[in-house]
Amino acid sequence: MKKIKNKFHLLVSSLLTTLLGLFGASCVFPGPVMYGPAVPENTLEVEGEVTTEDGQPLESMQVVINTSHISIKDTVYTNASGEFGREYVFPQEGNDTLLIEVNDTSDVYASEKVQIPFTEMKKETYSEWSTEYSVDIKLQLKKK
Repeated sequence: MKKIKNKFHLLVSSLLTTLLGLFGASCVFPGPVMYGPAVPENTLEVEGEVTTEDGQPLESMQVVINTSHISIKDTVYTNASGEFGREYVFPQEGNDTLLIEVNDTSDVYASEKVQIPFTEMKKETYSEWSTEYSVDIKLQLKKK
């Protein structure tokens, strides 16, 4: 009986040692250890205001925000002051274009489209890992 217990303990011990060895080996990271984001973290801040031709704010206008290369595609709505805004985080920097389309869901005002290249936006570079782009858009919609 004692031999069976010893063999059982030896088997369990060998199994646990093997498992711990495998887990330990899987935690080894070849190369330098980096803390923080592994890729650049860039931000895009889009703000704007939608008004009538005579400057009255337009509420509940649909604002479609899109980019040509990086994967930003979003829809926001203007508030009671006709303002909208959103901030996005994206990994890569490059030659991209911001595409904004404003639509009136009540079909009273004509749609308006704007394209803004990132090269024309306000740009602040904080480090090689962080750049902030921002744009403030003022649009006036005409009645249909």
